[in-house]
This record gives sequence, C-alpha cells and structure tokens, in this order.
Amino acid sequence: MTTGRHPQWSDLDLSKFLNDAALLVIDPTNGVLHGDGAQAGDGLWRRARAEGGSLEKIIQLVAIARSRGMPVAWLRYEFLRQHYPATALDAAQYQYWYQNRHWTQEQKAWQGALVDEVAAIKQDGDLDSVYTSFGNVFLGSSLLAALNAWKTRSLLICGYHLDHCIEQAARTARDFGLMPFVVGDCCGASEPADEEPTLKRVDANWAPAISLHDVTAA
Repeated sequence: MTTGRHPQWSDLDLSKFLNDAALLVIDPTNGVLHGDGAQAGDGLWRRARAEGGSLEKIIQLVAIARSRGMPVAWLRYEFLRQHYPATALDAAQYQYWYQNRHWTQEQKAWQGALVDEVAAIKQDGDLDSVYTSFGNVFLGSSLLAALNAWKTRSLLICGYHLDHCIEQAARTARDFGLMPFVVGDCCGASEPADEEPTLKRVDANWAPAISLHDVTAA
C-alpha cells in the first residue's frame, strides 16, 4: 500500500497536529484478526498478521503515540448483533451474518474482544468502547465525550476495515469539525484491491492519507 498526500495538503505541517492528537484504533478484534473470527472469510487477518503487516505497524504506532503523550481509543464493533434493536433491513442483514453459527455467549464475546497482541498493550486511561451503530465509531459510543475530555481535535485513525469504518470515521470527523489523518499502512480493507482506491478517495476529500513513517518522522 502506498500513500501520497493530495496537493491540497502540501502546506500542512503534520508535527503541529500531533501536539494535541488522539489515536483511534478501530476493530482490532478476534472477529476480524483471527483465523477463527466471524469475518475471517475475507482473508484480511492473514494480510494483517503477515511480517510487516498492518497489525505489527499498529502496535508500533501505539508505541509512538504513547511516547508523544497521545490518548488512545480502542473502538470495537459487535458483528454478531441479533440482540440489537433492528429494522426489517437490520434483522435480515444481521441474521444473514449469523447464519448457522450456534455460538455461546462466551464465544460471541470472544469475537468482539481485542486480539491478544492489542489487549497486551492496552493501558488504564485508554478508551475501550463498543460502538453500536452500523459502522460509525462516533455513534453509539463514548468517543466524542472522551475527545472532549481530552481536549483534542486532531485524530490519527487506523484499523479495520479501511473501506468501511475507517473511511466513515474520517468523513464523520470532518463533519464534527475535527481534523483526521488516516495512517494508511496501519489499515486494511476487505479486499487488497480496495485499499489504494479507498485511500485515494479519502485523501482527495476528507483526510490526508499518511504513513507510519510520516508519524515517526514528524
């Protein structure tokens, strides 16, 4: 995956935005990043866990964020959500996702839990919030309240899936008057072919697409 800022961002000095930034890590869960996960069929977990893959880079990015005093938010999505209030569209879709999985409550909870590598670096004071909306981390979570408490307006966004929740987070952040930056090589899309066009679309419209190296060098 390559990143290259659109010319409209050329005058921005990333280092100035990192002074009061927060790091949002979206959906680094067992359901997404484990071979037994409910969403393992897209193969993203293999790509994320490859040497030099996005999960390794997310862990590096978290370390950089902590060294700079940035607050960290872990935002998680429940894929198996038949217990949620639902419209007819929701009910049909959620049941399709569930299909014939006869899982216990413990198995369902495991799906939505942070993968071990991430759980090991979570700290007291981090935000760990399940968002109950359909893919929007700002809705049905305590994210906005946390950002207000942290007095931050700049966001580093990374995680999964780039072509769904990450893009939506960048769009919504702009609507709320926040300043998002998407760390492209710390993300993964449903399909590898979707990663570059998604980053280009985000970079052209809502948020500079940057890299882990950009953050390290800023």
